[in-house]
Amino acid sequence: MAPPSFAITLEEHAAFPALVVNRPEFNGTWQAFPWAKNGLQDYSTGRLADMDENHISYQIISHVPGMGNGTPDGCQKANDEMAEAIKKNPSRFGGFATLPMAYPEKAAEELERAVKELGFFGALIGSHLEDMTHYDDERFWPVFEAAERLDVPLYIHPAPPSADFVKQVYGGNYSDAVMQGLSTAVWGWHQDVGLHILKLHCAGMFQRFPKVKIIIGHMGELLPIMMDRVHFLKFYQKEGLGDFNEVWNRNIWVTSSGIFSVRTLDMILKVTNKDRILYSVDHPFSKNSEGWKFIQELAESGLLSKEEQDMFAYGNAKKLFKMDVALKEF
Repeated sequence: MAPPSFAITLEEHAAFPALVVNRPEFNGTWQAFPWAKNGLQDYSTGRLADMDENHISYQIISHVPGMGNGTPDGCQKANDEMAEAIKKNPSRFGGFATLPMAYPEKAAEELERAVKELGFFGALIGSHLEDMTHYDDERFWPVFEAAERLDVPLYIHPAPPSADFVKQVYGGNYSDAVMQGLSTAVWGWHQDVGLHILKLHCAGMFQRFPKVKIIIGHMGELLPIMMDRVHFLKFYQKEGLGDFNEVWNRNIWVTSSGIFSVRTLDMILKVTNKDRILYSVDHPFSKNSEGWKFIQELAESGLLSKEEQDMFAYGNAKKLFKMDVALKEF
């Protein structure tokens, strides 16, 4: 079976001048992905050539997760810089805002500005503040209220863990490089986002905002394998929260970012509706060429019908974001 002729990816990062990438808390990220910095700062010719070579019609660009948490002015300037880059290639690029999550009211205001004035599709936010604080506390909920009211998704993405946390939780009888790997892309990033989603559920956020739309990457951030256990062990829940399966099917979308495995997708499909799974790469931390190889392997596998392949590659994204753009065909 031939692979789809169109593709939309939506966990694709960039770095703009208003938010500096050379910060200590990101040292572990650059150790794990030493090639990423150059790719982050290319959001024109080189990025487009790479997209064309690997059959990507359209990218929704996002800032490096968590980089703007503490700087409302920096977020606004960086979002404006991204908007200017998108204007140069509007048929190929869209945007997710970065938000100053340490200042929730300002974050909600910036989300509204970015959607209404800049035309962004929502926001991509790091999973925690610099001190590892998640967003289950109600002081953060103005952001979720704004996202529900604006009817745009929030993409909750892993963020760099603090140095003390890395040493305490992931240090062991191995090198610092192994410690950094375990604390980030091998395990730590993903369990952190999965835990965060469960904390939001247990805190009642999805009850308060039943129409909020949340995207998580990396084939569901470890949650799919735990769905049945979460369902059956209800002692941890507040009374009246409802079933987490309902939240999963109503409020959560999942992308393939950085995990290019047909058998993993097969597992995800056991617990996730086909219209809730979207293709993504995680550029430049993962390579577009790896994503295209995965798309080809998926077509050859027969796991999805032709219609379902199209849904995964671009159709579900067009529906979620209400996209009205003519996609480049390959």
